[in-house]
Amino acid sequence: MFTSSIILGFIRLCFMLLVLFYFNRKLVNPSDSNNFLEFVVNQWFKYGSIIGIIVFITVQLNIYDLFNCVILLILVIIIDYIGLKNLLRFRRYVKEVSKKNLHNALKSIELNRPVLSWFAVKKRITSTSNGYFMFFLVAALAGITFGSRYYFFKYDLYSLSGVWIADLQKVIDFDLQIWFLNDTAVNGDFAFINFYAKMANVSPEIALQSMGILESTLLSVLLFWLVRKVTTSKYIGPILAALSFALAYTLTPTNIYFLLQNKPIFLAMAFGLPTMVFLLKPNLLKYRKLNYLISLILVFITIGLIDIFTLYILFPPFMLLAALFTRRKSLRYYWVGALAYVMACAIVLLIYAMICIYFETDLEMFLHSNLISVSSYTYLPQIVVPFKVLIDYYQLSTFVSILLILKFVFYNKDKNWGAALAFLIYFNVLVFLGHITSEWIDRDLLNQALSVFMAVVIGINAAVIIRLFSPVLNKFARFNRVAVIVFLGAILLVAVYYQKDTIATLTEADTTPKQVLDAYDKISTTYFPYSYAVVNDYSAQAISTNKHFFVNYTDFLNDYPAQDSVYFKNIHNPKFFKKHPESVLPKSVLLFVFHGTPDMYGEENGDISDVLMEQLAMLKKRGRKIGVFYKSENVKVYEIVNTANESQIPDLIF
Repeated sequence: MFTSSIILGFIRLCFMLLVLFYFNRKLVNPSDSNNFLEFVVNQWFKYGSIIGIIVFITVQLNIYDLFNCVILLILVIIIDYIGLKNLLRFRRYVKEVSKKNLHNALKSIELNRPVLSWFAVKKRITSTSNGYFMFFLVAALAGITFGSRYYFFKYDLYSLSGVWIADLQKVIDFDLQIWFLNDTAVNGDFAFINFYAKMANVSPEIALQSMGILESTLLSVLLFWLVRKVTTSKYIGPILAALSFALAYTLTPTNIYFLLQNKPIFLAMAFGLPTMVFLLKPNLLKYRKLNYLISLILVFITIGLIDIFTLYILFPPFMLLAALFTRRKSLRYYWVGALAYVMACAIVLLIYAMICIYFETDLEMFLHSNLISVSSYTYLPQIVVPFKVLIDYYQLSTFVSILLILKFVFYNKDKNWGAALAFLIYFNVLVFLGHITSEWIDRDLLNQALSVFMAVVIGINAAVIIRLFSPVLNKFARFNRVAVIVFLGAILLVAVYYQKDTIATLTEADTTPKQVLDAYDKISTTYFPYSYAVVNDYSAQAISTNKHFFVNYTDFLNDYPAQDSVYFKNIHNPKFFKKHPESVLPKSVLLFVFHGTPDMYGEENGDISDVLMEQLAMLKKRGRKIGVFYKSENVKVYEIVNTANESQIPDLIF
């Protein structure tokens, strides 16, 4: 099934992360602090943005493909590993490294060390235990979020909808070296979808269907990391933040029926959340000012290529708050970050201005159309209390937490809560923005942002409560890990138990689109590209791009019988086909027939099932081999074999 391909793509991605983590620990940063969580966040912040920039540049140069992107990324990684200073004195650097490696090799020979010892990562026993536990938590949170989103496929209205088809075409356009079309929309999120499809070796439609799940999974891990960095709670508060985003569907402004639709603001916030933390706590990056400047410029540009609402609406208030809550000793880094933000905003604006000039579009109209999302709307049938009341509760909790944090700072002299205070105030600023009547502020997009920061508020509130009772809780510190695992399981059980009745009242979506995607997934994994044609409604033509020939129902009914007659009349006459190549039929033709869902044929066709079956019967009388390739409740795919054993991959290989 196509859902199996979604899981398979996710597993491949996780495997690649594990391999990269191993080599990072072995070759780059073997320190105890470099656990799996820190690796994922730091590498995503650094190289995720670089991937976005590389894809953008290569598309503009008409050289975008996986090979070129990987080569450029490897070059960047090598330069980053060697360092600019060593690159300028490269010959001397190579000599020093060669001598060092030769010395280590000779030492290993003298000590008779086994060859496999090279692959071992030296660790302390305590660090190994901590690293494994952190890996378990990250894997558990990612798995829970992925599984939670995956469950809602039964309610999904996005699959194969008009919006889905349009989005798929945008994903495929990157293979045609197209970033901007005449609509001049901001399409950075689709660039990441296309790149993921190539990296995970899945089809574009599977990648598009996966992205909503992957964005949420990544955000869940980032929320866990964020609360760890801005509070003194290392497990309970962060876990609560991550799981509230992953599981609390009845308490967040999330449209269940379009939960699996990719959201540019989510991907932009996946870069934005670590950026916000690094602005408040630049010491976490351990960068020099120049590296800090370059990294933030790249991240802000990537955010602007993905979602200008995040860059131009969500970030300005936070930049002002960061000026107030960054520690004095880090103020110089704050001004470097502010400079990076201004420079990135100017660069992004210049890029879009040039695009508008090229397409003869007004820049103001371009900005306004991309600050307003037509495909996003707030519909919350599952929420247990009115949204406005829910926001009031969240705001009240932030006020209480702010008062307690002020007590920690001024009475207990605990200076580690400034960043948490900034995020609580920022949440209230976002709520205030929602009350402003402006054609430049989309409330639906603001609600999507709030769904992320509501989880931050929950995590910080939990951390504040834990800090309040820390004198008592510290006595049970030795049971910390057991308590964390029990807490994780308890939250999962509570979320399922108290939401199952509400979720059960939701209307399940028509399963036909999933069956169609399942059929296409089976077709693409069974048949050799361009050895076959698919007959379907013209609205599904985008799925056929770069894979196989496409025939719509009208052409199949009106023209195919004559083409079939000409082809088989001259099948043993190769000279005829040299003169008339348009008469050559694909080795196989796969016909989609729908039962009980006539709307899948398109509005223009109506229910043509009987006509299609008559066409198949006529072809069968002519001696054509016809069989059922795929069968489900509402979908049958018939295979018309024109040349036996020359289309399916197993036949061509064996």
